[in-house]
Amino acid sequence: MKTILPKSLYGHIAALAKENPDKVALLGVDEKGNVVEKMTYADLLEKITVAASELKGLGLQKGDRIALAFRNSPALLIWSWAAWASGVVTVPMDTKRDTPELYEYKINLNKAKALILERGIQAVKLPGVRIKVHTQFDSRQGLTLPWEKGLAHQALVLFTSGTTGHPKGAMLSLENLLVNADGIREWLRITADDTFFVNLPLHHINSTTFCLSTLLAGGTIAIPPNYSNSNFWQQMAKTGATVTSIVQSILFDQVSRGNEFEAVKGNIKLTRIQIGSAPVVTHTVQEFRKKYGIAVYQGYGQTETALRVTGVPMDISKELYEKLVEENSIGSPMPWADLQISNEEGKFLGEGDEGELVVKGPAIMEGYLGREPAFRDGYFLTGDIGYYKVIEDRKLFYLKGRKKEIIIKGGVNVSPVAVENALKKISSDIGQVHVVSVPDERYGEEAGAVISWKEGADEDGAKRRLKSAFLLGTPYLSAYETPKYVTSLASGLLPMTSTGKVQRSVLKSQLPYERFESIYGLLKTSKLRFSVLHRDSRWLTASFELHNKCWAPLATDRPTYEKQMPRILTVLAAKADDTLAGQIALVRTNLSGNEILKKTYAGMLSPEVSDRNGKALVCVSICSADYRPKDVPVLSRVPDVAEVEKYLPDDPVYKFHQKPKGGGAGATLVGLIEGGRPEDASSLGYNMLLKYPEPHKVVIDDNAPVSNQLIESVLLLAEDLGIKDVYAYSRPGGLAAYISTK
Repeated sequence: MKTILPKSLYGHIAALAKENPDKVALLGVDEKGNVVEKMTYADLLEKITVAASELKGLGLQKGDRIALAFRNSPALLIWSWAAWASGVVTVPMDTKRDTPELYEYKINLNKAKALILERGIQAVKLPGVRIKVHTQFDSRQGLTLPWEKGLAHQALVLFTSGTTGHPKGAMLSLENLLVNADGIREWLRITADDTFFVNLPLHHINSTTFCLSTLLAGGTIAIPPNYSNSNFWQQMAKTGATVTSIVQSILFDQVSRGNEFEAVKGNIKLTRIQIGSAPVVTHTVQEFRKKYGIAVYQGYGQTETALRVTGVPMDISKELYEKLVEENSIGSPMPWADLQISNEEGKFLGEGDEGELVVKGPAIMEGYLGREPAFRDGYFLTGDIGYYKVIEDRKLFYLKGRKKEIIIKGGVNVSPVAVENALKKISSDIGQVHVVSVPDERYGEEAGAVISWKEGADEDGAKRRLKSAFLLGTPYLSAYETPKYVTSLASGLLPMTSTGKVQRSVLKSQLPYERFESIYGLLKTSKLRFSVLHRDSRWLTASFELHNKCWAPLATDRPTYEKQMPRILTVLAAKADDTLAGQIALVRTNLSGNEILKKTYAGMLSPEVSDRNGKALVCVSICSADYRPKDVPVLSRVPDVAEVEKYLPDDPVYKFHQKPKGGGAGATLVGLIEGGRPEDASSLGYNMLLKYPEPHKVVIDDNAPVSNQLIESVLLLAEDLGIKDVYAYSRPGGLAAYISTK
């Protein structure tokens, strides 16, 4: 598709009206998708002429600024396009979120001479600012107006989403807007046959530029008063929309609207959806596409860039498209964009190197209204961290997150976006998740997950399952990236901009450290609380001492005990008074039962046995705080395997494992391990491997001894993770005493 940048905005609209006067330009629709207003290109030209005449009647001249306060409607587009075609600059207000103070701030900062507003919106009266309430565009014939020639003049001041203090006003020329709009038209192959449906606010750069893209193509624009979650598919069907632009929150909403889709799918013509303006969750895109079969193309950009800087190309193979969706790529640069990855000193980086995205080109804003610094060597500093890869001779870019939102853990960058995408894969109970930094004594910052659970999800169970995945390993996250804190927040309480973009800085400030809970806290019963041992645990010393008490003379030293913690998970049971009631240690592995039978106890604790993605849990030690060691007789004879097998039914440890636990049956013997722990005098060096039944609907009996409850907690963890094989690598602890009586 060729560039079709017009010489002037008015000239382009006039040409469309002349070539195809009866072609529908704008559709005003209600919340249900019913068309309540239809405007041809001939009508559009007439109404823009009337609006421009009224602007002239207000005494406005080229370069003057006017504020516009409208909800989404054809009228807002007409006023905007009439102003830009006349050389007048518009300053849109956010009618939903702007306070009177923000109205005053934006209008005064721009020195706006007039405020034009929709009927029903309360006016903010300011000295020297004329107020006009819009009613309708009255037909007028024979008007001759001084239309602005060229595209270089300033057209729009859009305020970026403020997180703290006042937002900044980006000054955009008509050329900025149309260059970007034409890039989008070419990217998404928008033609005169397309109908673009406006889902996002027209006071935002996304809908502003997409409407211009459609205008450049001579297509149709359908405008409802606002986005409707429940009527989305009905609106698409009734308007015949072929393309729309959305954000992650809308995609998430519609994944669960399958019934509404089925009711109207025969009338849906939607062939492509553009998504961006907020971090995109890969899993949701994949789920949406699988469910509805509509292609979703991610793009990246900002208000300051007049919208899109990159986009996932349409002219690629299905295999590459799937790969880019899976990797959450933001695509390749638009033709106009000189996009680079830069370090702090301004040096451009190579493939795979992480740095700030910086961009130069004719769609970039003139600057901020207050002249705040935004450029270096002519390149706009986006504030986003990312990198690129070369695939099939294209530079494909990837975002790590906002520079100010990147979590710096011990000097290493952790991407909130990457972690969020992984969390959606780990837990199907998560509706939305936003990762923010949480203060941490050891690393300075740690990742904290703010989770909005799906409606109907069992929050306690879902949270425990997620923690289990964090603690026992998941293929989707490295241990370093794994959040160490979680909290829950209803989606309705998330601080959002008008386009559904969560304001992370605000979210972070609203959630003090005390609102987060550690992932190491697993569950509570009426008498005990179970948590996982870690290096900063209040019970570290008590755990070390209890281990050596239970396993004397097989004691270990403190450094070795701490070094083993990352791969040997120890579940602690603490009483209400914070004293330790008991603990159980386990290893996650991919070894089978027959392979474990060939391992010594020392071998089971070795690094090569541990696997964070393993399909089995093996309990390697259990200790109760009320354990009292007994004297062990010194023997000169070690029985053979047959004699030990004959003895086992009388062994107290074997009997313990045989007893039912967790609402299911007890463990059964897999086999004996001769010489598994030679230094263990009480079992004469023998170990026994037992296997518990596949965990199913595990319950913890809080009236049972703590040792039972610890086994039950492991069975519960296994069920949470879908692990079917749970073993106990134990010892026949009464063997020496038994042999001494023979």
